Amino acid sequence: MRKKSLASFGLSIMALSVISACSGTKEPEATKAKDVPATADTPVKVSADPVTLKFAINFSWLSEEERNKYIVEPVKKKYPNISFEFINLTETPLDKIVATGTIPDIVQSASPIIYTFTDLGLADNIEPFVKSHKFDTSKINKQGLDAVKITSGNDYLIGLPWTISFNATYYNRDIFDKFGVGYPKDGMTWDEMRDMALKLTRKDGQTQYRGLEPDVPSRMASVLSLGFVDTKTNKATLDTEGWKRIFAYMKSVYDIPGNENYRWVPSAFDQFIKERTLAMYPGLNHFPNFKGVEGINWDIVQYPQFKDKPNTGMQVDEWILHITKQSKFKDQAFQVISTILSDDVQAEMSRNARFPIVSTKAIQDEFGKNIPYLQGKNLKSIFLSQPAAPVPPSKDGAYGQTLSQEAFKKVMKDGVDINSALREADEMLNKKIAESK
Repeated sequence: MRKKSLASFGLSIMALSVISACSGTKEPEATKAKDVPATADTPVKVSADPVTLKFAINFSWLSEEERNKYIVEPVKKKYPNISFEFINLTETPLDKIVATGTIPDIVQSASPIIYTFTDLGLADNIEPFVKSHKFDTSKINKQGLDAVKITSGNDYLIGLPWTISFNATYYNRDIFDKFGVGYPKDGMTWDEMRDMALKLTRKDGQTQYRGLEPDVPSRMASVLSLGFVDTKTNKATLDTEGWKRIFAYMKSVYDIPGNENYRWVPSAFDQFIKERTLAMYPGLNHFPNFKGVEGINWDIVQYPQFKDKPNTGMQVDEWILHITKQSKFKDQAFQVISTILSDDVQAEMSRNARFPIVSTKAIQDEFGKNIPYLQGKNLKSIFLSQPAAPVPPSKDGAYGQTLSQEAFKKVMKDGVDINSALREADEMLNKKIAESK
């Protein structure tokens, strides 16, 4: 998932009063009269009266073209009575929208910041609608489905995911060819990639080539399902063996002579795609950034793994669709969600390199077919790993991530030992947590 704001979204007294008032709103009589309960064999019948659903979504996450392609047009084709009023969460945060008295029918959140939805008293159990509409959840990526419960802290679903991030290792074939090193392969471990980086970190004339950029510590740490705050105890979790393991590995990569000048996002990708002096870059979905780029001979392999965590990538990072408990049109809202999760829409997303949450092979085989510059790439590799189990997100997580990065810089630039750097970061995060209560 691209970078998104993790600012705390406090619920105002006004918002509380709005939600309290909306909670008591009755179903429209016309809708109730036409809705027929589901039987064992048939799904619920929903009113076909015209309805406009308020749909809150970040426009910066999903372009107007994609909103039309994956939401508006397929819904109109199947349910011509449903139209939309889109609310731009990029422009106005959800808590401020609710504070004005506007309650959306559908809200899109993301697993790392799901609290921006759940903290507002909007969440509702979606499982009764899954059952009454006979929706098959078995086709959805299991880790993605489980993550909705884990990140929300519930034992039931408060929404359904519809797209999920993926990881890959990008590599520059020309650098490998220059130094006569065989290309990386799917299934490689972090240790194997470090060994390969030793052969690729060289100086050619005045140009210093780097073998491997592991990226910010939090991304590798997420493979081990490491977070920043234990939401049960509300205590920092940086001073732990898992984080020490991550720091030790990353230090060993940057200790390679010539590879020490680490470049984190976004400059790491610039070094790969613009300067073209970085041989391997494990990271998130950078496919859109290759559009229009010429002259670089690149490909991908599976994201590297730890021996004790085979075929495991970063933690689940997915977009989730919720129906608000205050909505008067919950069945129609579920019709929208089920359409977005239909095989037709998910296959079209896959063709356009938007990672599908539906995990059938037929849909995965469609991945990238509409993107000319992805043809011939090792696209199957992105399906070889499953995301690591997520940890419940914390509002103080953004500060924890900053502290983890600063702690690692102290290790590399100031010579601070790993234990001391993490202990200090842990103390600072606990102080921040205490102040934010």
